[in-house]
Amino acid sequence: MNNKVKTAIALLCFGFVGALSADPVTWDTYAGAGICTSGVGNNCKFTDSSHTLTAYAYSTTDNSGTTEFEKATLTVWSGGLGVKNPDQSNENSSPNHALDDNGRDELIVFENGDPGNYFTGFKIGWRYSDSDISAWVGSLSTNYDFTGTRFSDLAGMGFTKVDFSNVPTNTQRSLGSLAGNYLILAPSADSNSEYVKISQVSGEIPNKVSEPGIMALFAVTLMGLWANRRRNAS
Repeated sequence: MNNKVKTAIALLCFGFVGALSADPVTWDTYAGAGICTSGVGNNCKFTDSSHTLTAYAYSTTDNSGTTEFEKATLTVWSGGLGVKNPDQSNENSSPNHALDDNGRDELIVFENGDPGNYFTGFKIGWRYSDSDISAWVGSLSTNYDFTGTRFSDLAGMGFTKVDFSNVPTNTQRSLGSLAGNYLILAPSADSNSEYVKISQVSGEIPNKVSEPGIMALFAVTLMGLWANRRRNAS
């Protein structure tokens, strides 16, 4: 294979590397940043650069943290997202309107519908008492209903777990770069009561070229190969 053919192939490969590069996205999830429905089982949608992140709330069905998830109410505040579980009367009061594990264990599920998404981090905008948080990232079908799932099921469903201790407010916590269309955030399972509000989620979206763009890359490369062959033949 001569140098010109190698160059043409290298250009094609370079084009595909560019096609698969990632764009960072940041979704603010505090009051005024998105659009929310209401009631138990509601959702909030947040958009950055035309990429939409949808959030849902769940809680365990008892106080042990080991039981099945049921739908809860997602709430949005100036400090970020909280959860009101449907089983306790104190959920309208502070700090129980936050994402917490005082009584029922609560969780927020974030879904991004972009293929190949990576979740890279999150922030909290408010905390009370302790702020240890567990995060899980994994891939499931779109609009997946987590009702009936348990925390102990997530590893078997392909989720990767990362734990964070004493998360400070307004400070990015890095997930590295975990591939998946779902991110779950919940208070860590320990002896302390955690109260937090999630104010931001970040990720990376593959910057894929369009189908016409891919065809153009092929055309340019094939023309180069054809021209090189004609030169060699002459």
